[in-house]
Amino acid sequence: MSENQMQEQKSFLVIRAPLSEDTFASIYFSSSDGRPMNEREWWHLKQVVELASKAFRQEQKAQAAAAGV
Repeated sequence: MSENQMQEQKSFLVIRAPLSEDTFASIYFSSSDGRPMNEREWWHLKQVVELASKAFRQEQKAQAAAAGV
């Protein structure tokens, strides 16, 4: 992926983070001046998605254990 494509992706990025087996939260970046995401913003967004995904996986494991799977 070229640097130009990476900048474009960071400007219009939409991420779906799981909330349950069949639902997702959409997280997107926008800026009032239309600028791309900076590295700090990119890192914060990545942390939010990783935390949401980790919580969902832990909940799935707990439900599976409770069901005796």
